[in-house]
Amino acid sequence: MKKVLLIALILVGFAGQAQERGNGPRKEKNEMREKMKDLTPQQRAELKSKKMALHLDLNESQQKQVETLLVKQEEKKDAMRAQREEKKELSKEDAFALKSKMLDEQMEFKKQMKSILTKEQFEKFEKSRMHRGKMKKHSEKRKKDK
Repeated sequence: MKKVLLIALILVGFAGQAQERGNGPRKEKNEMREKMKDLTPQQRAELKSKKMALHLDLNESQQKQVETLLVKQEEKKDAMRAQREEKKELSKEDAFALKSKMLDEQMEFKKQMKSILTKEQFEKFEKSRMHRGKMKKHSEKRKKDK
């Protein structure tokens, strides 16, 4: 009797582990990310600028400037995505050049954002970027541990 009960408990445990995960907010977030990929660079930039306007309390002119900046950034991202899909494997030199180019563009973006935003808005913007970077590293670490 004890053996039957033990086997039943083990089977229930395995059945619980075999259930599909991802019914929560993470699955919804991934679905939303997939839908965002189908949007045009203009649409993605508009959504991002509106989100930034809410977060940073941007005025109309700031929001328009940020949106034009984000449109350029989104178009570059699309071009890089297409280039990356063409070349599956990069040589060390190509990877270095690509990473260097991305960092240069990030520095330029940051400089332009600094000229658009007020000092307080820029500090809030930087703080949110730092937090997002920490969260990304944390989630990557959790994925690696699994």
